Amino acid sequence: MSKLSDAVTNAWYQNKKWIWWLLPLSVLFCWVSRLRRFCYQKGWFESTRVEAPVIIVGNISVGGTGKSPLTGFLVSELTRRGYRPGVVSRGYGGESDRYPLIVGEDASAETVGDEPLMLYQMTQSPVAVDPVRSRGASKLCEDYDCNVIICDDGLQHYAIARDIEICVIDGERGCGNGFLLPAGPLRESSRRLADVDFVIVNGANESVKLPSQQSKCSVFEMTLRPIELINVFNGRKWMVGELQGMSIHAVAGIGNPDRFFSTLRSLGAEVTAHAFPDHHHFSRDDVMFEGGVPVIMTHKDAVKCFALFSESKPDNLWYLPVSADIDGQFIEKLCEQLSEISQ
Repeated sequence: MSKLSDAVTNAWYQNKKWIWWLLPLSVLFCWVSRLRRFCYQKGWFESTRVEAPVIIVGNISVGGTGKSPLTGFLVSELTRRGYRPGVVSRGYGGESDRYPLIVGEDASAETVGDEPLMLYQMTQSPVAVDPVRSRGASKLCEDYDCNVIICDDGLQHYAIARDIEICVIDGERGCGNGFLLPAGPLRESSRRLADVDFVIVNGANESVKLPSQQSKCSVFEMTLRPIELINVFNGRKWMVGELQGMSIHAVAGIGNPDRFFSTLRSLGAEVTAHAFPDHHHFSRDDVMFEGGVPVIMTHKDAVKCFALFSESKPDNLWYLPVSADIDGQFIEKLCEQLSEISQ
């Protein structure tokens, strides 16, 4: 299945012609997607509004684009400006028989999902996990007095009413071949970008087709900056400069593992790469290699690997958190919109 998934992904982004055989299914997907959104716009399907303004952080393509670092950036900046933000997430990969779940220090990725646990560790702000996002958002407003809700990966989740929409695009991959699933990587047409409030491009690329200046959205570039290396078990830290000339194993179970591997190589590391599917359930064999050389992973993967070792904990497992750098005008514009909404 992994080889098939890799072949399809390569076809999307390398414009392989054989993928065009799936275009009839993409046409069907397109019409279903448009009809569903139309029904919500007309009020035929219910969108639930919560007490606080809702900011949606999402994308129109499958795979990783950088939504989680942007969500962490928003929580930090809004908190600094006096807001009380909370994050609501679907919690993909987690399993529970009760919702909403509030992520705490004792939460496990198996229960709440890898991204919510990572976001809690990044922000130390309230994070609610619930497939019914409006229910999780209401929990944050009622029990944690949150006055702004950030919905992680919710652009197509129209069942929750939104006030501000942010779409994140991978500057390297863009929209691929431009087709909707399954012939391409898009969940919605690229024309959807003209309807959102902000488009954030993760990494500059002039080939990415952006909305015209006549559209309502504002476009900003984001770069992800490696912060430091943190040991998974003892919390010891390395400066990223220590990777220069170091031979390492790199492990990534994210939407775009190559971006992570490229980051490590740009820091001077000699990388042996091990890519896994997004939200992969790791085993010890996935992260243990002969020789005892450092094994570097993403923060999202580290929250799952922490639970693999209950007694003997290896000291060569590290993760590389990143922070989002964005033009200051972005947060200023966003706060202006929040102020207008609150009036």
